[in-house]
Amino acid sequence: MDVRERRWLYGLVGVFLVFNIITLSPLVPWQAWLIWSPPVPSKSFSIEMANYTIQLPTGGIQARVGEYVEFIATSKDVTYGLGVFRPDSTMVFQMQVIPGHQNRIVWKFDAPGKYDVRSTEYSGPRHSEMYVKDAINVSP
Repeated sequence: MDVRERRWLYGLVGVFLVFNIITLSPLVPWQAWLIWSPPVPSKSFSIEMANYTIQLPTGGIQARVGEYVEFIATSKDVTYGLGVFRPDSTMVFQMQVIPGHQNRIVWKFDAPGKYDVRSTEYSGPRHSEMYVKDAINVSP
């Protein structure tokens, strides 16, 4: 290996190391809780989906701005999507709900209001019926 090849190899290794140090650093906002200290949700809500229906917990879903909450969605028949939407119909988040699994997501709402829940995965002819208006109430 000649000098130019060695310099090129050292340069690539250097770029690789710098990139990994920066992206895994706790100074990067999203890494602060994804890798180094995952959040512990203060509440957990179970949502069941089956036969084109969305079953929310009794009493609804109540959360506060800034608190971490966990959604555990299960399906008894086919794959559904669990989507949470703002009043202006923009999506907050969504996840696939696969039968036979506990599908989990931890979320922190950043704005108060009422949020709708709907299926985001086409699951058959009654898919459009899978909609719950004002399913989640987030208070300040």
